Amino acid sequence: MIMVLAGTKEGREIAEKLSCLKFSVIASAATDYGGKLLEGKARARIGPLNAKSLECFIREKNVDMVIDATHPFAMQISLNAIDACRNAKIKYIRYEREGGGEYFFPDLIRVKDFDEAATEALKFERIFLTIGSKNLDKFAMLKKRGKSITARVLPTSEVLKKCEDLGFLPGEIIAMEGPFSLELNYCMFKDCRAEVVITKDSGSAGGVLEKLRAAEKLHIPAILVERPAVNYPLVVGSMEEILEEIRKDLS
Repeated sequence: MIMVLAGTKEGREIAEKLSCLKFSVIASAATDYGGKLLEGKARARIGPLNAKSLECFIREKNVDMVIDATHPFAMQISLNAIDACRNAKIKYIRYEREGGGEYFFPDLIRVKDFDEAATEALKFERIFLTIGSKNLDKFAMLKKRGKSITARVLPTSEVLKKCEDLGFLPGEIIAMEGPFSLELNYCMFKDCRAEVVITKDSGSAGGVLEKLRAAEKLHIPAILVERPAVNYPLVVGSMEEILEEIRKDLS
């Protein structure tokens, strides 16, 4: 049994391809929304996992291998999976999406985490957030400092409820699913009269280059949160490499 932690588009594609190749696969999604995206692609389990519950699931379902295709910023689930696989003595494979490289833009401000991004954002009056909903709390406090903030988030009831609880008004929320083109980013940033765009290095699949290019076109700076550093035991970057690792275990 191969378990795919399928918190990304690539994760869903990996689970689907392995299923089509007749491997025994179960894909894990943390949310109901993620589970719906897996429908018709692979057998799924839904709900968050910590290291202990993941290890229990691995043992209960006789999982032989875990492919971690979660988001680059979902550091905790990756750490949990590494620990669970080590304890269960099974193979862990990290699928790492493209990104984490050099971006050459004249007004790019690199920061290590979202707290540092929020500190940098204090220098601007009109802020456009393209970081998702997980770390919105770090920026909601800036509203109390008189900053104008627009948050672009997923259009799910849970996410919108979180925005509302943090004090974001309807006019401060753009609820749309990305990734977005350069042109659409440009129009949104311009329409909101953004003075700075805040994003994270989620790679080409997350549309980071389109965001940075749109900001450059508007001659406004972008704050880029760098990926968290995780010491993955084994990293691959393609389906071919995944299949090669599977073949090694079968030989």
